[in-house]
Amino acid sequence: MIMYYVGPDDTNKKLFVTTLNPLDHISGKVKSCIDEFDVTVEKKTGHWNPPAIKWSDDDGLNLDRYKDPDISNIFPGSYILSPKAAELLRPVVSDVAELLPIPFQGETWYFMNVFNQVNAMDKEHSRYAILSSGKKGWLEKLAFLADKVPHAKLFTIYEAPGRIYYAEHHPDDNPNTFKNVVEKNKLFGIQLGKM
Repeated sequence: MIMYYVGPDDTNKKLFVTTLNPLDHISGKVKSCIDEFDVTVEKKTGHWNPPAIKWSDDDGLNLDRYKDPDISNIFPGSYILSPKAAELLRPVVSDVAELLPIPFQGETWYFMNVFNQVNAMDKEHSRYAILSSGKKGWLEKLAFLADKVPHAKLFTIYEAPGRIYYAEHHPDDNPNTFKNVVEKNKLFGIQLGKM
């Protein structure tokens, strides 16, 4: 089985941020945008309230010099898809994720909410850091139970919120898998890193 972590592409210099003022959240004027982009596995279709977003860059230079990504993260495990990426990926993720509309610069972009959470962590072979107090700390090495991991589907696990995974139990040349659609169409902004 080949396991992948779905993460941001380090070559992408253009990222989304919200336009909410953090002080408005503290004062109670608005709900936190993190609540909208949270990494729980709850479906949001009936109560989706899209927060405003804008581009940001990691070096403070002119944003126009960077390519718009097809898929961009806004928080760990939270991805926003361009209209093109959403059109291509909707058929292959509809059983494991919902694409929620976000108006942006006269177009509709989409927040990809992965609701497919599986109980696939191999606790016996996973490894946690041990803190100086002797207590269990952060997850250092994650192992999976192969028979619990879905083939060619995005998924999350309870023990590692904010992370999206993808696995292939065997090489798969089906053009209609998340990995193959991303690679075939050269969708820019994420990477599938082997674990």
